[in-house]
Amino acid sequence: MARDGLVAGLFLLRGPGKRVEGTAPLELPGGGDVTRGVSTGRAWQDLARETVESFDSRDIADLYSVEWAEARDVLVSEHRDAIESEPPGWKRELVRASALLHGLVRRLSPSRRLVVLVVLVGFVVSFLKLVTGGWPAEAAWTVFTLLVLTVLLLLLLGLELVDKLRFRDELVMARQLQAELVPQSLPAVPGFELGAFNRVANTVGGDLYEFQPLPDGRLAILFGDASGHGMAAGLVMAVAHTAWRLQVERDPSPAAVLETLNRVLCRLGTCRTSGPRQFFAGVALLLRPDGSFTTAIAGHPPVLRVDPAGSVVERFGRGAYPLGIKQTQTYGVEEGRLGSGELLLLHSDGLPEARNAEGREFGDARILPVLARTAGRPASEVAAALSREVLDFLGRRPVGDDVSIAVLRRAPAA
Repeated sequence: MARDGLVAGLFLLRGPGKRVEGTAPLELPGGGDVTRGVSTGRAWQDLARETVESFDSRDIADLYSVEWAEARDVLVSEHRDAIESEPPGWKRELVRASALLHGLVRRLSPSRRLVVLVVLVGFVVSFLKLVTGGWPAEAAWTVFTLLVLTVLLLLLLGLELVDKLRFRDELVMARQLQAELVPQSLPAVPGFELGAFNRVANTVGGDLYEFQPLPDGRLAILFGDASGHGMAAGLVMAVAHTAWRLQVERDPSPAAVLETLNRVLCRLGTCRTSGPRQFFAGVALLLRPDGSFTTAIAGHPPVLRVDPAGSVVERFGRGAYPLGIKQTQTYGVEEGRLGSGELLLLHSDGLPEARNAEGREFGDARILPVLARTAGRPASEVAAALSREVLDFLGRRPVGDDVSIAVLRRAPAA
């Protein structure tokens, strides 16, 4: 299965015998201990106390405004055109309800679909008994039917929860392994400042940034975004990271880096002509100690050069296919230079495409004022300001796609 492949693939990329620092063994939900039994009564008391202590009234509002909105969008995604084609009114709402039910049932196994069918039929029959006067004569039977249907729903919910917990544990393991691929601390580069931010949409993300100082004083940079998010994107990201590491040791030039990554990803199968396709939009950059640099960009948002006053003075990125789309694709190289106090801003498409609860996008226009406000500030502060801006814009809504930011600033002359 795909999730098993990602866990195994990340383990191989990570290498044997290496422990993930700062991580703890997996625990049961609620902090349970698998090595020591706890009485049922005590477990319920602990659960009640934890619920009261962690209760936040805003979470209740989020059930509808955030969580239900996201679930609804996922469930009706396949029928969105059919819903929008209906004029506003009861017919549209009927189509929407049908799409919701179909999206929910389709994700269940066949046996569980039958349980849902039985429950729905049972509730309809019980409702008809109530509205047609059948309740007084058959009250006990109707109550018993409703109790059985409720038990069936709870059973179905329990089965789905167990599946989710199994899947979550594998995701957590994959996340722990993948965390080593994203630098937890940035290297010190003489004459330059670095800042970065990363927020994943799922447990396993597809965004990647890496800074590799070279023996001759140059700095090799890879910044990219695998299509989609979650397990499939994480696998593409891990393969791209490993291929980049190997290529930098041989030839760190941006054109060679992207050509190698493209070739490796195509061999992985992302260049297939049918079925789901995965690709990697990325930036390869090679910075010299004097501030000059070369870069090649594959289907990624432009790299911005920002002057000390906080104004964008140059954009790099001529437009090209992402990596893993065409085996014969070549990538052009652009050259530039960072002056004293200037910076380069790299960001994934998850930044401008972040949507708040009202459905509005963050957009490129919101990035420019932040750059102006942070003019002359260190790279880490610029990255932090951008991350705060997008998180404030989202409010309590989680990111819909992975968001990554990297800032590279040439230190001002003393």
